Amino acid sequence: MSPADDIAQCVIGIYRSLPKRGKPTSKGTGDQLKEEWTVLAGFVLELPTDPPQYRCVSLGTGLKCLNSKNMRRFGDSVHDSHAEIIARRGFLVYLMKQIKEQNPQILDIPATQNKKPYALKQGIKLHLYTSQSPCGDASIEWLQQQQQQQQQQSSNDTDIDGHRGKRQRTESEERNKAIRGHSEFCATGALRLKPGRGDSDPTLCMSCSDKMARWNVVGVQGALLSLILRPVYIDSVVVGDLYQHSAVDRALNLRIPELNSDASQKDGFRTNRCQVNGTSSMFEKSQMVLKAQGKEVITADAALCWYQGAKGSFALVAGRRQGSRASKDACQPKTMLTEICKRALFSRFVELVRELTLEELQLALQDKTYRQAKELAVQYQEAKKELLSSASFAGWSRCPEVYESFTLESEKK
Repeated sequence: MSPADDIAQCVIGIYRSLPKRGKPTSKGTGDQLKEEWTVLAGFVLELPTDPPQYRCVSLGTGLKCLNSKNMRRFGDSVHDSHAEIIARRGFLVYLMKQIKEQNPQILDIPATQNKKPYALKQGIKLHLYTSQSPCGDASIEWLQQQQQQQQQQSSNDTDIDGHRGKRQRTESEERNKAIRGHSEFCATGALRLKPGRGDSDPTLCMSCSDKMARWNVVGVQGALLSLILRPVYIDSVVVGDLYQHSAVDRALNLRIPELNSDASQKDGFRTNRCQVNGTSSMFEKSQMVLKAQGKEVITADAALCWYQGAKGSFALVAGRRQGSRASKDACQPKTMLTEICKRALFSRFVELVRELTLEELQLALQDKTYRQAKELAVQYQEAKKELLSSASFAGWSRCPEVYESFTLESEKK
């Protein structure tokens, strides 16, 4: 097998070992029987051994995200439950656990503490596997081809907008805004909002292609962890279904500008170019595999998250832990929160800073809202600002501040 296949199998193997809760199921009976399908994604560490050792440290499944009407201001729900995003949130928890445990196998830990003492251990590589090409720009060309086949292109070989040759500037580009879902198929390299289906309620979530491209500049560790951890970049992305190398490479690498300002390049921030590889390893609950078996398919309702060191995997429905309920005007009790919602991640980070006795940072975080705490990461924000001010990313839809203005003091015990 190729290294890409090894990485894919590493994630798929962990998925198969997990309990059924949160996994796709069969719906209906007889002629009405349908199989749920989903996307699987996972982060894999490649340890510098001979031969290389691959270790899946987090994974996620999922296809859903909350529409703008159902977003919550308490940070107690996961707004974006696509597989890549769930896996990345699990990876954040994993990183915080490694820092808490001072794990020298995973982290470089200096003898004396300073403002940013931790880094992923030199020689370790980080890979991201996804069973289907990320939604948004990475998969838009495949969808174009499917539409062209369905429309049976006319003999004069016009493109899907009825124009020959030169691509037309789209309405969304003229407005400098992200395109909604699968609209405007002709626009490659464009920012897109979830969901793909035009008959779904609109959301404020950027596509996975866009978020993964941003990780190539600001890292996957996020703003909070960048206060104590140097940027962590993905070395390679491994893609299963709908894979087209040129499309994925464009979406994740080629449309990203180089960071130019000195402020953006401090503390290890840079423009990363991840390798892009396909895999022949098949995920049994993917849409393509199930359809190839002649089965009627529907999208899975639940998302699943697991990370190394967790007590077990857990399922999410509508952005909350499966089985939990949420009042419209009140935060969920702390005991009911999923470990990967913003509130739980914020709480875990604040507790980590306290345990590390980083007194200056601990004082700075006191009484801060979640948004204010993220803005303490000055170099992270500078790198992000430079990216989002570039022509290719100027239409980025930022999460409204009202959804990140919660504090931990208001948390229910």
